[in-house]
Amino acid sequence: MVKLLRPNADAKSYETSTLECYLKGTNYTLVKVDIETDKRSQQKCSKYNELFFKRHCIASVYLEDTDWMLIVDADTGVINPNHCIEEWIDDRVDVILYERFFNWEISAASFMQYVLDILIPDAIQARENCKQIWHQAKDYDSYMIYVSCVKQAIGATRLWPGKIRIYRKAHAWVRDGFLTNSRWYDGDFMLHGWKGDNLTDDQWKPPLSEIPDLSLCGPHLKGWHWKKGHHVDAEAIRELLDGFEKHVGNTYPKRAKEVVWLTMPDIGACFPDCDKLT
Repeated sequence: MVKLLRPNADAKSYETSTLECYLKGTNYTLVKVDIETDKRSQQKCSKYNELFFKRHCIASVYLEDTDWMLIVDADTGVINPNHCIEEWIDDRVDVILYERFFNWEISAASFMQYVLDILIPDAIQARENCKQIWHQAKDYDSYMIYVSCVKQAIGATRLWPGKIRIYRKAHAWVRDGFLTNSRWYDGDFMLHGWKGDNLTDDQWKPPLSEIPDLSLCGPHLKGWHWKKGHHVDAEAIRELLDGFEKHVGNTYPKRAKEVVWLTMPDIGACFPDCDKLT
């Protein structure tokens, strides 16, 4: 497990404490990497100025040490230690991603442009349309047109054997905690979006009453302290997610709701070679 930290990040934050408490009951290894000062990855990754590409590069360096590696952001923590990472590993693929809930992005957003090249190499015009939208994007709304283009291009498929698997919204190992007002259920493992320096300052109000006591942590629940009323059943979570999903749909940028293949070329620009890579 690799936790990527930005410069001056608090490596002893409560988010990290939840990871360390969880790891005391497992045989996983946690590696904390400062994105800017990590010596091991400097030679290979210092050429990247864009944060997301640098993160991916650093991950590739540490991936040499293991068969599978889980990368977590600095604002991600464990809420339910009764899970194993292997539950989400799929040996049919090399890369596992997930959809973000509030805007349908693929979690590693910087990969989106290249996902199309890998997953639908024969869809010449669809990829060209999305690329054109990407280069024309100037703000959040126009960027969301690009996200919609990618989602429409790949369709409902979420598994491409030998390549990538994309978990659907709220079905991966982690999701944004604010989606359910920090409520969680037995199927949850990690929550994303814990921003404060401590439990009381975090505006997202993590469902923990105390920071895990590392001296008590192990293959049990000692050391964990959850707020009362925040551990709910799956139906309660489903209702909250359903409401948020409808809200997102209603507030989604109007321009991004267009059907791309009705507003941009389908075969008109690539004919007669649209199927040459099929």
